[in-house]
Amino acid sequence: MTGAITQAAVIHPLQLPLWIDLTSVVVGALAGAGVAVRQQLDIVGVLLLALVMGLGGGIVRDVLLGLRPAAVTSPYYLPTVAAAALAAFVFTSLVRRFGTTFVVLDALAAGLFTVVGVEKALLYDLPYVSAIFIGVAAAVGGGLLVDLIAGRPVEVVRRGPWNATAALAGASVYAGAAGAGAPSGVGQVAAFAVVVGMRLASLRWGLQTPLPADPAKKLARPPRAPRTPRPPRTRSQADEDPPANG
Repeated sequence: MTGAITQAAVIHPLQLPLWIDLTSVVVGALAGAGVAVRQQLDIVGVLLLALVMGLGGGIVRDVLLGLRPAAVTSPYYLPTVAAAALAAFVFTSLVRRFGTTFVVLDALAAGLFTVVGVEKALLYDLPYVSAIFIGVAAAVGGGLLVDLIAGRPVEVVRRGPWNATAALAGASVYAGAAGAGAPSGVGQVAAFAVVVGMRLASLRWGLQTPLPADPAKKLARPPRAPRTPRPPRTRSQADEDPPANG
């Protein structure tokens, strides 16, 4: 296992270009900064939410893989997030005006984090199920932390638009394509399209995650109402009844 990890660490820069990971970080940082601006936080709050949203998913991914997070070992991630947060803070009016843009950025960040999470897990020869789990955790980890810090309801555990569901579907598509021997680029593009498409479609048409079902309750028959006993017939009523063969 150690040899596999060492080999994956050597080939990682070649198979997973740094610009892909940095793109997901920038998009996530802008989405987190947008949340901070809409919550009317100060510059520290904007920087904090940008850091959490931009780097949170990657940190969760690397921790699950047993690695030192690239956010602190690489000289590129923290300056990239800081630049994105500063841009969002300077252009606050644009951030508030183009709220829809940040909805799209959030969907793009989820797609990118899903793809990078699954790809990195597959580079370390993890089982496909584990790769799917890491992809989903990377996609929703940053948003979950942002919701907690901003004091908002945690979206990922509540009924609402597809978030973790979209990431699960996209990660499954990527893992399935990899298992079928498809080129990695095909799986990446398909997974990204599934995540972004499902996320935006759920927001556009109000699609929500289902609530837990209770089949036993649906199959159970309602209890029968107790039968009311008929009162005894009096002699006068018996005399008035017509004969049975009348």
